[in-house]
Amino acid sequence: MITSLTGAYSALGTNDKLGALQAEDEINKAGGINGRKIDLTILDDQTKPDQAVTSYNKLVGDGVVAVIGSSYSGSSLAVIPVVDRDKIPYVSTAAADDQVTPVHAYVFMTPPTAATVGDRLLQYMKAKGLTKVAVLYNSANAFAELGWKSMKANAAKYGVDFIDQETNDFSTTNYTPQLTHVKASGAQALMVWDTGPGPVTVTKQFKDQGLGIPLIMSHAEASTLYAKPAGAAAENVIVATSLGVVGPYLPSANAASKVTAAMTKTFQTANKYYPPQFAFDGYNALELIADAIKRTGATASQIQQGLESSTLTTPEGTYRYSKTDHYGLGLADVVIARIKNGNFVPTAFSAALLKEGK
Repeated sequence: MITSLTGAYSALGTNDKLGALQAEDEINKAGGINGRKIDLTILDDQTKPDQAVTSYNKLVGDGVVAVIGSSYSGSSLAVIPVVDRDKIPYVSTAAADDQVTPVHAYVFMTPPTAATVGDRLLQYMKAKGLTKVAVLYNSANAFAELGWKSMKANAAKYGVDFIDQETNDFSTTNYTPQLTHVKASGAQALMVWDTGPGPVTVTKQFKDQGLGIPLIMSHAEASTLYAKPAGAAAENVIVATSLGVVGPYLPSANAASKVTAAMTKTFQTANKYYPPQFAFDGYNALELIADAIKRTGATASQIQQGLESSTLTTPEGTYRYSKTDHYGLGLADVVIARIKNGNFVPTAFSAALLKEGK
C-alpha cells in the first residue's frame, strides 16, 4: 500500500491505512485467502507524486502481487505509467476519473467517480429548483478540476446554469474575493470542488459572510475530517457521499447495510470515531484484491482478471468491475447528505431514492 502518512493529505492517508489494516486483520483472523495470510506492506508517499513512484518501485522490487494506491490523485496519476509498464494490479483510493477513463488494464479505483457524483448532484439541484449556481474549484487539484469539468459538461441537460466560476489553489486562505463575487452573481447555491483543508476554510468564511444560499460539497468532504474542523459552520451543508458514510441511515433492505454496520462497529471500537470516506476506501481496496485472489489466483495477471470480474458488496456499495468499467460504482451508490450536528444524514431527495433502491 502507498498512502500519504505525512504531508498535506496525511489525515486522508492515515484513515486509508486504518481501513486497510482492519481488512487485513479480519481476513487473516478468518483464515486468510485459501489458507494463506495477507502480508500488507505500507509505504508513505509524503503527499508527493515523485515519492509515490519511488515507493511503488520499491514495492514491485520486493515482489508484491498488487498495490493499493494513494488517496492523493497526483500520486496515483504519477504511478499509473509504471503500473502500465509493470502490469501489477493497482487499486487506487484516489478519486480522479482519468485514472480509469480511458481504462488502464491494471488500474482500478474505489471512490465513486467525480462524473457519477456530479450527475447525482445535478439531479439534486434540479429537484430543488437550483437553476443558477456558482462554482468554486481548485484549479491546481486534478480531482477538483476534472470533477468540475465533468459537471459543467452535463449541467445543461439538468437545466442548471453555472453563472459564476471562481478558482482557488492550495495556498488560498482568504476566500473573500471569491465569495464576494458569488454573492453579487445572484447564484442560488455555491458548489465547491476541492480537497484537503481548503473546504473547511471556505465553509467558515461562507458562514461569516452570510450568503444565505446552500453550500454544496463534493464527496471529497464526506468525512468527519471535514465536518469536525468546520464545526458549527458545517451545519446544513450539502455533501455528496458514498453509502458507507450514511451507514446508520441505510434501509435494512440495502445490500450494503449489513456489511457497513459490521465494518463501522469494528472501526469505531478500535479508533473511537465513525470511519470517514477514506477508511472505507482503504478497507474496500484490500477486500477487492482479496476477493480476486480467492476466485482466480495470486499472480498479477490472475488478480487483474479477478478484479475485472468482481461483483462484491462492500460498505460503499456493490462493485461491478468489468473489462470496460474499472470504477465499479454507479448512481445508486451515491447519496446526497446534509450535515446535522456533525453527522451525515441523507436528504429527503436521497432518502426516497434509497428506499426505492435507486
